[in-house]
Amino acid sequence: MSIQTRRERDAQKMKEDILAAAREISNQDGFASISIRKIAQKIEYTPSIIYHYFSNKEEILEQLLESGYLKLTTSLASSKRISDNPEDTLRIMTRTYIEEALKIPEEFAIVHSDSSPNVIKHTSFLFEGASEKRKAIHMIKKCIIDMNPQEELEGGKVELTAQSIAAATMGLTLKLIAEKNLEEAQKKKIIDYFSDEMVVRMAKYPGK
Repeated sequence: MSIQTRRERDAQKMKEDILAAAREISNQDGFASISIRKIAQKIEYTPSIIYHYFSNKEEILEQLLESGYLKLTTSLASSKRISDNPEDTLRIMTRTYIEEALKIPEEFAIVHSDSSPNVIKHTSFLFEGASEKRKAIHMIKKCIIDMNPQEELEGGKVELTAQSIAAATMGLTLKLIAEKNLEEAQKKKIIDYFSDEMVVRMAKYPGK
């Protein structure tokens, strides 16, 4: 192994350690509590060392949020390829989102209850035009359009419906996280009903 390769590997390992420490702080005290000083204490280095790998705290937060968002959107994109039927696609996407979020309950709950600008920049999806900037909203919107091929759909209402579905899905997920002692059978029943029936009803355009 060359010296250059070893240095690159060591640098990557240090970045991963820094991000892991930041994620641990976030899980314990919230995103807003992350600081260079706290990260340095956790990895037992001086704060100045961290600046060799990240420009500032904001860059660390950006990478944490991007990695979490990427996991969810990648899962959604994968589920989309399972079926050509838009109703089935919407069902699968909804279920996948909930199940993936429940694998990281603390991180999901903390991030989606944090209103700090750095977090909201990544997690917001209720603004006008979100279907052009948020992959998940865009995918839901496409399902709605494909489910209603004979309807003349008003673009603004389709986006609002997609946003409402996303908000309802997130709300259910957060409630499932909060009620962590819920019996597995009941949890499955709720997820099945919401994914297989409620979301599809919301996506059916009024009057169809």
